[in-house]
Amino acid sequence: MGSVRVGPRPHWPPSGLCVYKKAMAHLFNRLSLWLDPTPRGGPAQMACDEVLLAHAQNPVLRVFRWSESWVSIGFFVPWAEAEATRPGWPVCRRWTGGGVVLHDGDFTFSLIAPRSESWSVLRPAESYRVLHLALASALHAAGCEAALFEGAAQGAAACFAGPVRYDLVDGNRKVAGGAQRRTKRGLLHQGSVRQSGLEADFGQRLASTLAWQTEAWKPPENFEAETTDLRTSKYGRDGFLRKDRP
Repeated sequence: MGSVRVGPRPHWPPSGLCVYKKAMAHLFNRLSLWLDPTPRGGPAQMACDEVLLAHAQNPVLRVFRWSESWVSIGFFVPWAEAEATRPGWPVCRRWTGGGVVLHDGDFTFSLIAPRSESWSVLRPAESYRVLHLALASALHAAGCEAALFEGAAQGAAACFAGPVRYDLVDGNRKVAGGAQRRTKRGLLHQGSVRQSGLEADFGQRLASTLAWQTEAWKPPENFEAETTDLRTSKYGRDGFLRKDRP
């Protein structure tokens, strides 16, 4: 089984349960991995992901670094909450939902899948759950503890101050969360992992957990130009950042 099936899960006898759980970690037959070598500021990171979603013909996992410490806020977060989080830190607004995330040494990634992939058309909670099962598997293989949180959301505006359903936790501590955006083209998931001890090859490990086969992805010739244009016209504009102001 190379991708997530939409519909009821098959019934597995006890002897086959471990095999089934292992298979479910692979969401795709093939995945392109982009270890983005360019540290970017917040607006450029957001633009990069939107351009990827617009053009991706197959699933792409982008692992990226920040140019400095940033605050990212969900699409619907009021500007006043962002201003109060880390005064003096630069802030960007995500195209995805969720709350306020501090990017200061976390492992950040984006997973983009076109609508032709069954994972991208799962219900939001289910797509979040199965992705985080795969992420937990990769973390376990890297020697880090993580489990799905299945309790009630704790209602904190800052994402890592309290988990929501299907975030990853280590005891009472949230270690991974994310947010999604769906379009006619497909699904964008932006994720953050706060776990010490991750090796430099964790991006490759995560890609191998998500797909049966992985390959390197290289941006097309006009990719950076499109990213720059979108950063300038949308994510870098004050009107988008403070969108709840007149």
